[in-house]
Amino acid sequence: MVPKFIARHRVEFFETDLAGIVHFANFYRFMEQAEHAFFRSLGLKIHGNFPDGTAFGWPRVSATCSFKSPAYYEDELDISVTIVRVTRRSLTTSYEFRRGDLLLAVGEMKTAYCIIPAGAKLQSVELPDEIYDKLNQSSGDSTVADTITV
Repeated sequence: MVPKFIARHRVEFFETDLAGIVHFANFYRFMEQAEHAFFRSLGLKIHGNFPDGTAFGWPRVSATCSFKSPAYYEDELDISVTIVRVTRRSLTTSYEFRRGDLLLAVGEMKTAYCIIPAGAKLQSVELPDEIYDKLNQSSGDSTVADTITV
């Protein structure tokens, strides 16, 4: 599957251990940063509020990451985001981390579209047509988006 969006991230020292190797937990943060940049590129938000005070967002249902090679302090990582599946209530995205041509890690996240009405509990609901259509158009597009630095 062709990547739909590429985010670039330069590894900061605080993201590494004393050997200068990126701590594994930071790959999940990098996936989330790339996901947010991807949403912004589509004119969407990952979290917000409607005029009536109802909040919306995308809680994680599952997240995985498999590591192939370490990333180091000051590496410039390209993080490819690809839509694997979009339904009326959920989105699954995959992530590839590369330093140049070297594959460092692969990950996947499944999220559910939810709202929290004022004074109520979190509820999984169907995606508004605008969001569903934008995500579907992006998943059908075979071109790589501009690289965004996150």
